[in-house]
Amino acid sequence: MVVFNERVLKNDQLKSVNTLKKEEQRSKTLLFDEKEMDKQIARAKKKNPFSLLQPPKARKEKKKEKLPEVKKSVADIIPIIDQTDSGLFQLKDDGGFFGIWQLQSTDINAMHDQEAGRNIYTLAKTYQGDKDPFKIISLNLPVSTQKQQQYLEKKIREAPNALSLRFLRKKLKELQYLEWGRTNREYFLFLYGPTELAVKERKDQFMRDVQLAVPLLPVSDEKQINLLYKLYNQNAKLGNKQ
Repeated sequence: MVVFNERVLKNDQLKSVNTLKKEEQRSKTLLFDEKEMDKQIARAKKKNPFSLLQPPKARKEKKKEKLPEVKKSVADIIPIIDQTDSGLFQLKDDGGFFGIWQLQSTDINAMHDQEAGRNIYTLAKTYQGDKDPFKIISLNLPVSTQKQQQYLEKKIREAPNALSLRFLRKKLKELQYLEWGRTNREYFLFLYGPTELAVKERKDQFMRDVQLAVPLLPVSDEKQINLLYKLYNQNAKLGNKQ
């Protein structure tokens, strides 16, 4: 025969009742919180349908990054100030001066091995021995046949008969097509220096070093301007292709 303690049973019953009450309260609070959240979401949707997609204010209030300064004109972007009387170009912010010369290219495939090796060695020695900055640029520029066209136009005006006139006009059209559809690969040397005198001295030294392998040729002011225009506007077209 088992004897039960009445006090222990009562305490156990009270504890079970209390736990049930607490669970009911928790479920009610959870339901209440969910209902409140639903109400708040419905109110927010009525006021602003996109408010839920927007980030909270704490994320919005970030430090505004300083935008880069936009240059007002092309003159503020290009580092060249002006062209001097000696034909050199002056750079901004005490950047010095630079000049442009054309390199007359040679076909080493048509040379003897000894001659081609000498030219290659001369250029390599010059490149390695010159510590100051310089730049060599190759560009495909339109073929210029203006002088030949002027000569043919003169001959057309002086043509003695219809046969020679037809022949000269055909040659003129061929030159015009070459100028429109063909390009030449040309090479240019950019020499830099702190002063105009330094650039000229570098040019003289460069000519002494590579004159036998790759002669330096002067470039007209018009061609230099067109060359710089092409470098700063790489989608631009020169000559009759404009």
